[in-house]
Amino acid sequence: MTPRVILTRLVVVLLAGITPVYFVVLMSSLPFRVAPFALPLANTLFHYVVTPAVFSAPWLGLLYFERYRIANTVHILRTSTTTVPLRWRVFYGTNAVFVFMFLVLPMIAAPLAIVGGILVAGRVLYVLWLGRSGSTLSASLVSVLAAVALCTLPVVIMLEFIPHYWLVWTGILGAWTGLWVSLVYGISQCLVNALSFVAPVHFIYYGAAQYERGVFGRVYTRAPVHRIHALEALVFLLLVYMYLPPIDTPFGTLPFADMSFLFGSVINWASLAVVVVMTLVKWRLGVRSDSSIGGKSNTAVVAAFLVVEMFFKAQILIISLIIWLAFLVFAVLTIMSYVSASSREMY
Repeated sequence: MTPRVILTRLVVVLLAGITPVYFVVLMSSLPFRVAPFALPLANTLFHYVVTPAVFSAPWLGLLYFERYRIANTVHILRTSTTTVPLRWRVFYGTNAVFVFMFLVLPMIAAPLAIVGGILVAGRVLYVLWLGRSGSTLSASLVSVLAAVALCTLPVVIMLEFIPHYWLVWTGILGAWTGLWVSLVYGISQCLVNALSFVAPVHFIYYGAAQYERGVFGRVYTRAPVHRIHALEALVFLLLVYMYLPPIDTPFGTLPFADMSFLFGSVINWASLAVVVVMTLVKWRLGVRSDSSIGGKSNTAVVAAFLVVEMFFKAQILIISLIIWLAFLVFAVLTIMSYVSASSREMY
């Protein structure tokens, strides 16, 4: 089993561990309580224990029964997005994760729990109806009551949860479309620009190695990988210093340069020029690497993110549309990867 395949399996295990923790943290952070009872203790247990368990159950079941398909989906999704520029993956990926965790997942958790409860309850009643359970009358009665609870409990939670969370939902969306989205977008610009500006150094050493291999039959020049990464980090920090405005902290003001205007007029265009020139040079020399645009699926992914990028250049009023569009792009890619993924284990 290759390291990449092992990594996809670890992602599934990590998701299984994060899911209940996420719902516990979510319910603990909300400004309201799911409180359908008159007793305070019962409401506390229902809010902090029962509700996270009900929300987590269908996702954990899906992760278990479809673990191979989900792991293969992660592998396909990673492969299909390797050609997307890093700035787009950082910015739109962050937005997509945010939308799913705080705007989509809490709203669909209760309806999904209802569907899962109905399916499990139907299975229990079906087995009892066929007489295959081998249980006594009292055990069958308990099973029927459990099936009814599986259907009604998620409904009670949904009726209590969704109206209150809707107010939180609108507040979260408003906060995200303010300063934070611009901050994430700016830092992602700094990251990809730093990588773009230092990329020719990588390519120079690559060219030298290819020349030596062709002339002498072996490579004498080794790329100073650690020094190049240090240079990338230095350029990144410099660009962040130039981009961010001064930030007030309890310990004083952080004196950033507040020169973000240079990015739209000079720096981003220079970075794009470097990428275009390097792409043309690689194409002319017949160099093939993981960073070049590959087949039809990769080209379609790049085109999709390019559409989102074009929308971002418009007025600030449509930033909320950009966030949802970014989520939609990742959602479509995930669904397509899931549909095409095998349900068997890959080695």
